[in-house]
Amino acid sequence: MCAKGLELVNEYESLLWDRFRHGDRAAHSEIMEKYAQPLFNYGYQICRDREIVKDCIQEVFFELWTRRANISPVSCVRWYLIKSIRTRIFKDQLKWNINEQLNDEYMFTVEFNIESQMIHDTEHREFITKVQDVINLLPPRQREIMYLRFYQDMDFNQIGEIMNINRQSIHNLLQKAYKSFRAEWIIVFLVQILCF
Repeated sequence: MCAKGLELVNEYESLLWDRFRHGDRAAHSEIMEKYAQPLFNYGYQICRDREIVKDCIQEVFFELWTRRANISPVSCVRWYLIKSIRTRIFKDQLKWNINEQLNDEYMFTVEFNIESQMIHDTEHREFITKVQDVINLLPPRQREIMYLRFYQDMDFNQIGEIMNINRQSIHNLLQKAYKSFRAEWIIVFLVQILCF
């Protein structure tokens, strides 16, 4: 998307957020409709229980509505909501399997949406699957950072706020992810060449 288009989207979302903050139920509903699925996709990467993730999303939107008068304007609605769902999931982890404790070793599996024309193209599908497999070999925190950075287009400050880590840690984890990805990617690339 061009800079002007992105600017218009951000401006519209800021206005929508302000309408919601001032009690506009239609604006709240529009935000829910637009972000429920992306929030589910993100939340499901952290907690593999669909019902818990759905409950957390409902709680986030309910809490937003009840606290709307005290919520500040935001520059990026998507960032605010992703941060909110992540916080809610971690807060509600007691509802998870009683033996499953969430720590830095939680699972975070990256699943990218593929454009419809690529779904029908077997070579592209195999390629995307291999890319996903390589990314999923990374440790969970590195996968989550890669997801937020490249799939959700978040900057380092936004990622830091969401994951509650500092900018240097993000940079270090991202560099480790790049290094691991490159090492694994060379293997995939060589196998690909040998197969053709």
